[in-house]
Amino acid sequence: MNSSDFFSIFFNNLYLFLAWMVLCCAVLYLAIQKLAPAGYLDPLHFYFTFTFGTSYGIIVGLYHLELVSDFIFYTIFGYAVLFILSLRFFTLRSSRQLYKCVSFLMIPKGQGVGEFYALVIVYLFLLAFLMIQIGLGINADTNRFEQNRGFGAFVRIVDDVRVFIIAYLTLVVCRRWASSRSLGLKYYLLIFLILIIAVVSSAVNGAKFAMLEALYSSFVAIAIFYRKAKFRIIFAGGVFSVALVFALFVLSINLDKAGFDKEAQPTYMPAGSVLVERLMLRVLGNADKYYLTLPNDVIDKLQTDAVWVRFLSPIIGSTLLSQKLGYTVNDFNVGRQALLYYSPDHTISGGPTSHFDLFAYKYFGVFFGWLWVVISAFIFACIITLSKMGKGNIYYSAIIATLWLRGLPMLLEPPVGFAYMLDVVIIFSFLKAVCSLLPRKGIP
Repeated sequence: MNSSDFFSIFFNNLYLFLAWMVLCCAVLYLAIQKLAPAGYLDPLHFYFTFTFGTSYGIIVGLYHLELVSDFIFYTIFGYAVLFILSLRFFTLRSSRQLYKCVSFLMIPKGQGVGEFYALVIVYLFLLAFLMIQIGLGINADTNRFEQNRGFGAFVRIVDDVRVFIIAYLTLVVCRRWASSRSLGLKYYLLIFLILIIAVVSSAVNGAKFAMLEALYSSFVAIAIFYRKAKFRIIFAGGVFSVALVFALFVLSINLDKAGFDKEAQPTYMPAGSVLVERLMLRVLGNADKYYLTLPNDVIDKLQTDAVWVRFLSPIIGSTLLSQKLGYTVNDFNVGRQALLYYSPDHTISGGPTSHFDLFAYKYFGVFFGWLWVVISAFIFACIITLSKMGKGNIYYSAIIATLWLRGLPMLLEPPVGFAYMLDVVIIFSFLKAVCSLLPRKGIP
């Protein structure tokens, strides 16, 4: 079933799919709400509740229409149940040893002010370098993945550091407000700086999620610093309004670049606009790897390479590894294979992601797929545990917020999310080691 076939089926059975999508999102929300460090404003709800909720709703709809086999259906939902139960189980225990290990590797003595300034300088240089070399991601001619080819390592570092900087500066402002209930000119300038960093870095990144990630970094850091801070519901409305406006803005630019006539009649939603329809199709894109691979058991026909290649590729760079191995390694993740199954001549970078369940099924097999699901839950549970130990420490809270935000993509593309987390550990361990060798007189 290709995308066009699915869209026709979806809109012909619109209420069936929408009902299951809403129900699945609600079930996932209730299942993980108490685990999310920032409550209902936690990015876990974007990555898991929303993305997987809409995807699972589509899978149920396809299963109801007898387009997905019993075995595949129960395997996917078995992995979902196992992930949730494992996550809840592993978060029951608090590990002081894990906290000590993270502190030893990444947390400097004092308040980390010197380390923060050093990181800001590096960040500004890298951001300027990327803007000169590849421009803004929102202006990419094809897509941001193609535009970033050859610069992936720099893009990853900038994305890691920007989350930390926004989280850190947010906590500086919040601490000032909590102590005096007033903000001077300095702190208003800091707020303005946070907004500038969020907007510029999101434009360079080019992802529709980029602005939402910047906002999430602030809320997660606050929740860790103040230990489960409670946010008013108006914040949620504000966050998602800003994210929606940015997503529509990026989508509009992408449509212009692709030569779409935004005044044309929509294909599937005659009463709406092309822009709204494309946004709706983008939401359905959360499930593209499922509707492309589960009907007719296409998932079993996809090719794979060694699992070590999957994890090594984002760490050392897919271009370099492809040169060493003699084939394009990015073509062998599950999502990309699904795309190539229907469009063998597709050469532009990007495509569907794999999702942890399909990754587990294809790379660990029917009998051992559960192992990767449990490992994933354990890794996320470790970060959740660490998030409970950062009360009152700005530097620590910002780092754990960064680990959390950069680790959650492991749900969507496991090797990439793992590489993101490894980046964070390496960057801040290296930063601590270097700064410990420098004179710190007068620096807190």
